Amino acid sequence: MKNYTFQFLIVTIITALLGFTGLEYPGDFFVRLICLFAGIGLMISCLDAVIVSRKQRRPKKNPQL
Repeated sequence: MKNYTFQFLIVTIITALLGFTGLEYPGDFFVRLICLFAGIGLMISCLDAVIVSRKQRRPKKNPQL
């Protein structure tokens, strides 16, 4: 999921600019829905990247005899 972070960011920005500028056109409701889902995907992707990077940073405990 973290591989798609940049794509979700681009889709979210483009659809936010198209959907929330106040312009009236037939598909504005669907563009706003796409923005909502892309924003949710972006949040999940960012959280996944943070959680995975924290797991990899933890030093493993090596028992020394």
